[in-house]
Amino acid sequence: MATFREALRHKTKIAPALMKRSGISGVGIGYANPNQPSRGAAVTVYMDHAIPTSAINSSVKAISGGSFPIRLIRTKPFRRHEAAAPLIVKQKRGRVFQPALFQSRIRPVPAGTSIGTFGPAMTGTAGLIVTKNGALYVLSNNHVLIKANSPVFSETVQPGPADGGQTSVDRIGQAFEYIPLNPSGINFMDAALAAPLTPSFLNPRYLVSATGQLITVPGHLNSYGVGEQFVKSGRTTGFVAGTVESINVDVQVGPYPELNDAVLLFRNQTVITGQSAISLPGDSGGVWLRRSDNYAAALNFAGSGNRSISTPIATVMQAFGVLVALPAAGSAFKAGVTKGTARSNNYRFTRPLSNIQKQRIRVIRLRRRR
Repeated sequence: MATFREALRHKTKIAPALMKRSGISGVGIGYANPNQPSRGAAVTVYMDHAIPTSAINSSVKAISGGSFPIRLIRTKPFRRHEAAAPLIVKQKRGRVFQPALFQSRIRPVPAGTSIGTFGPAMTGTAGLIVTKNGALYVLSNNHVLIKANSPVFSETVQPGPADGGQTSVDRIGQAFEYIPLNPSGINFMDAALAAPLTPSFLNPRYLVSATGQLITVPGHLNSYGVGEQFVKSGRTTGFVAGTVESINVDVQVGPYPELNDAVLLFRNQTVITGQSAISLPGDSGGVWLRRSDNYAAALNFAGSGNRSISTPIATVMQAFGVLVALPAAGSAFKAGVTKGTARSNNYRFTRPLSNIQKQRIRVIRLRRRR
């Protein structure tokens, strides 16, 4: 039986070669059999659903030596998700889900709702209301809030353009900071902040139902483990549940039209899986919460329908220097707390970036324009 430490060591060794093979889109670590955790860990390999398993299996064995547990997972390509038009999601058993409220104009704006920008039109999800230096911001994705991965002025509208949001009329603010995407190197997140025109435009709460139920997110996690249960609100799929399938994932995501349709390499990502659709166009920017306590856990930015590609939220919050915003008395707000520690001796849990990796992350601030 392999340990997670052994799995991470083996994954680190073989991932660069595996990621160069056609049909392999991601490599991480998870349980050898999620239904039997006692069987230990394995290297998880995400392969194109249209390619025969035998073809991928021979490549994996040739690179890994065939002596370590490998779990092959067939999946559709992982794509970044912004919406071009309103969507209706058909769930299992013939039930049709119409997330009307998640796609509606709401003031003040809570997390979990439609948001976007123009030039070109992008619609995603307002993932979390956060704070730093006494100010409120909306956390979402670079490709949802930023024009063409550049520091030009980007108007933030709610709802997003795909849901009828109009320039000026539905403007709630503008892009504030973002992590630039690197089409020729390694990426650690697809993330950005938007600043409101006035703090009263934002509601430091989280929408969890089509009936308007709001909850308070008490803070964010520094670490979480394989097998943990999460929930997430998204503009398209609404409120959904998922399970952490693998962590420390190297993954190819694309195409990114604003980067000449480049397919980008991301590292240190998490794959979350659900029984139905959990990551569709328009869900980009949604933030996963740990089901047991509603602490923010991971930032969704891509997926393949029933799988979400997400970044550990601790990495994102540290990069921007923000904390979860909590409602306080009256119209005031306060900063949430962080929970847990990165477990240095338990590799089933997510780990912080190394100092060298942190140095590769740049935060770009946009000029303010009223």
